[in-house]
Amino acid sequence: MNQPTASQQPSLKKTLISLLVLLVLTGVVVYIFKDHWDEISAALAALTPAQVVLVLLLGLTYPLLEGVASWLIVRSRIPGFALRQGFDNAFMGTFGNVVCLGAGAVPMQTYYLYRCGLPLGPGVGLMTLQYVFHKTAVLVFATVMLLFQHSWFSANTSGVLSYLPAAYLVVAAVIVGLVLLCVSPLVQQLARWLLGLLPKTEKWQARRSSWQEQLDTLSSESRHLLADKSRCAKIFGVQVFKLFLLFTLPWFCIQFMGLDCGLTFWQVQLLTSLMLFLSNALPNVAGMGSIETSFLLVFGSFMERGEVMSTLMLYRIASYYFVFAVSALGSAVAQRRVEKE
Repeated sequence: MNQPTASQQPSLKKTLISLLVLLVLTGVVVYIFKDHWDEISAALAALTPAQVVLVLLLGLTYPLLEGVASWLIVRSRIPGFALRQGFDNAFMGTFGNVVCLGAGAVPMQTYYLYRCGLPLGPGVGLMTLQYVFHKTAVLVFATVMLLFQHSWFSANTSGVLSYLPAAYLVVAAVIVGLVLLCVSPLVQQLARWLLGLLPKTEKWQARRSSWQEQLDTLSSESRHLLADKSRCAKIFGVQVFKLFLLFTLPWFCIQFMGLDCGLTFWQVQLLTSLMLFLSNALPNVAGMGSIETSFLLVFGSFMERGEVMSTLMLYRIASYYFVFAVSALGSAVAQRRVEKE
């Protein structure tokens, strides 16, 4: 496989364009919220400095626990891979996902892991498997929450439930497809057969060769990792805990802003898990759009419009904008470290 180069990192021009797109999207969100801006401002003004710090730190647990998951996964191939490097890898992925408009996480993480001593192919394979663990945790968490609180949810909403079957099928299909591609010889053989149907031109044959090599590497890495049941259990546990803390964030937002919506802690856990679940079936640009839409859709059935917009605003500040800012700094530090090493 070709050696990754610095060109795989986003250029300054591409980064600036991505930041401009992010700014425009933020402006669109602010414009949509304009009719409730007085309510949102009042709710945000009610926060104390300590509450703001707590909310921001809670949002930051997401990339940090992603780093722990990366640490556990990569150590299956590099026993000396440090926890600090796992954090660096997570920041690289978060930053790359935004500046490359949703397509840069794996390339930037793979580049970083290569500089840490992991060949390009296994790096792509392991990061794909981390994605599979994450999606599996999202599916399991939302399903368990819905099973335990289905009666309450069904009795208090109507429109949202109609979206669940389609979203469930989309997420489940992605997860099952990726898992089968990793572990099933039959599915791998089918994938190779489909690759063989590509046009016989030089361009397409080069692509087929590259995809074939990636498929073989993914198959090899998945068998190696999945054979270590204890490690897999730890990775899945970290992913579930990561989601639990993320789903706790809206509850703290509601409590700190003094919004009297009547939702309990576990009800917010259910609604936030369904929100993230539904967002997987919606298009997004640089991580924006799908979350906002699904949040308003799910929580809008249980909160006043001004309340749900206030909660969404604080939630996204903590889980998206603050995390992106920290990841930008963390990514820069990580690149300097690997360049010096």
